[in-house]
Amino acid sequence: MNKSKLITRLLAASFVIAAAPAVQAADSAGGSNTPKTTQKAGAYIDDSVITAKVKAALVEDKQVSAMKIKVTTKDGVVTLKGAVPNAEVGQHALQLAAGVEGVKDVKSDLTVKAG
Repeated sequence: MNKSKLITRLLAASFVIAAAPAVQAADSAGGSNTPKTTQKAGAYIDDSVITAKVKAALVEDKQVSAMKIKVTTKDGVVTLKGAVPNAEVGQHALQLAAGVEGVKDVKSDLTVKAG
């Protein structure tokens, strides 16, 4: 993935981040009769926000090549998948992800590949 595609994705994610408070307010206004599909949509947006924040943290960091790491989030659990040049960089990426607000746990599917 080239940098312009990454920037486009991050911009799209920022729109999701901006919309999240309105969706959460709508979810909470529904009270106890809120349908489960609406609750799932809220959880999906929360996971999308977490994913965007983790990707942004990886992009901003000079040690990690964010373009080689895929980030997914399910119920607040972040999974990092991809290649890193050494174990220290992989550990650093995991620590960055763990430091993002809303992350409940971080799982690694990272592989060490030189070059």
